[in-house]
Amino acid sequence: MELEDLRSFAMVVRYGGFSAAERATGEARGKLSKRVAKLERELGTRLLERSTRNVRITEVGREVYRQCEIIADGLAATRAIAERAREDVSGLLRISCPPGLARYLGAGGLASFLARYPQVRMDMHITSRRVDIVREGFDIALRVDVEKETDLSLTMRQLGRSQRILVASPAFLAQATPVSIETLQGLPTLTIGEHADHHRWDLTSESGERARIFHQPRLCSNDSMIVRDAALDGLGVALLHEPGCREDLRLGRLLRVLPQWHTAEGIVHMVFATRRGMSAAQRAFVDHYADQPFFPPISAVQG
Repeated sequence: MELEDLRSFAMVVRYGGFSAAERATGEARGKLSKRVAKLERELGTRLLERSTRNVRITEVGREVYRQCEIIADGLAATRAIAERAREDVSGLLRISCPPGLARYLGAGGLASFLARYPQVRMDMHITSRRVDIVREGFDIALRVDVEKETDLSLTMRQLGRSQRILVASPAFLAQATPVSIETLQGLPTLTIGEHADHHRWDLTSESGERARIFHQPRLCSNDSMIVRDAALDGLGVALLHEPGCREDLRLGRLLRVLPQWHTAEGIVHMVFATRRGMSAAQRAFVDHYADQPFFPPISAVQG
């Protein structure tokens, strides 16, 4: 049984006949008649008694019409709920964010977003795991990928670009042996991740050379702040997203290690299931961060 068949039947009853329903709704009389006939076949009973001059509703048809009105009221209420959800910036937002982006997610105005929309609640998951936003029930996921998103079921909104760079404290570098790309894996390393046993850094030089550094980190954490703090305390060489340690570099608390080497430039972006049907809170969050220029090119802060 299809809703369109029920709707056509209800229109014929409401307007007192097929011709009147055609004039009121703009739907062809023949189409209305076919839908009503199809509904009668599915129910196995007559809903309307037809003659050349008029249409009379049967007792069964009267009961079905009452149910149609209940369904119509329910659909109207459902539509109103959906419209309010699209317009009212409120409700719970579930966000997934990798550790390297967490710090400057806040720098991009998380507090101002929540202050602007006091009815929004946020559930923020910090993980280096690539989440399945549909299956796991996330509204938005932040990602950094070298290539653009290839999942056609997801919509991408680019925020900027970012590289990870090698950094260490002045105290660590003062007592360390001279650092080269060949000796790097022999130094204490600090890295963002979730498994400390096997790690690899894929680095690219300004001249286009590539190096693959296999190492066992002295510290591995999925919290970028812990890794940054360890680097500030002189515990080793860290590979951090440049925007996350920009202020430390400016103040001299951290120094670049092998400044000609870095990871490939990644695209910082948000992904969400679809723009159609987004809640107002989702749309407001995406637009808020898309308007925040907090991922300037690395060259802008090195010059």
